Amino acid sequence: MESAKPEVQIMEEEDEATAEDALVAVEGPAAGVEITVMIAKARLHCPVCTLPLKPPIFQCLFGHLACGSCRNQLPDTGRCFVCGHVGAYGRSAALEDMVRATRILCPYHAYGCGSYVTYYAAAEHQRACPHAPCLCSETGCGGFAGTPAALRDHLRDAHSWPVDAVRYGSALHLRVPESDPAQHRRVLVAGGEEGDGAVFFLAVGALGDAPLRVVSLVCARPAGAAAAGPRYACRLRATGPADNGCAGGEAESVVAEMAVPSSAAPGEASVEEVASLVVLRRMLHGPSQEMRISVRIDKFV
Repeated sequence: MESAKPEVQIMEEEDEATAEDALVAVEGPAAGVEITVMIAKARLHCPVCTLPLKPPIFQCLFGHLACGSCRNQLPDTGRCFVCGHVGAYGRSAALEDMVRATRILCPYHAYGCGSYVTYYAAAEHQRACPHAPCLCSETGCGGFAGTPAALRDHLRDAHSWPVDAVRYGSALHLRVPESDPAQHRRVLVAGGEEGDGAVFFLAVGALGDAPLRVVSLVCARPAGAAAAGPRYACRLRATGPADNGCAGGEAESVVAEMAVPSSAAPGEASVEEVASLVVLRRMLHGPSQEMRISVRIDKFV
């Protein structure tokens, strides 16, 4: 019968009595069974650099530990960092086996990740985890974190962001008055028969003191999810008033076609991290200085 996944509880502060009692209380067959244990966090970190221990791990004759990086920084004498004993460090095969076997549930399990990862590789896993939460960057929000869909609802309900449905391959036409800042940031959700519920953030903002406006678009998802796909591309177009038209009689317009980047904190993404379109101020319409833009998003599996 397949054994259950192991669970390791990492205690933030070292409490040897608690850890030892927990180990003694574990019951079950002695061989070949993965069990639940508690380990003081300090036991899994190098006492020199305080980073998680990972092979190779070295130990002096008196039991003082050092990770491979710290061991390589020793002078030629090989003097122990702690006790000063010379030439005492050797590989600790038993401890290396233990840290290889110490696995924890992904810190993002609350957002859907069910992976168990080696403790010393947890930070690397977090950076690439497709279930990493998206963050709200609104001032005074209180640190909201959740799935893209949860962030969509949070921005709509808690911060009154407008939400628009968009269909892949079809243009969504928007009118964004400069006089109404509440309309300058919007959530676009991919719907329709081919929609996957992907969440995009559209923002209209100023570009310093220049008489320009910037329309930006970013997909709300973590880096791990973006790497797994699908990919998105967009076509942004802004159209000016007819009386400011080109020589041929057509209204002035600007168009940008590009890939749509992704961000787990889309509200904090810089101009360099988003798909953007620069619009001249003279292209705004009427007394309300309304920007008329169209957004088309295409999906590539």
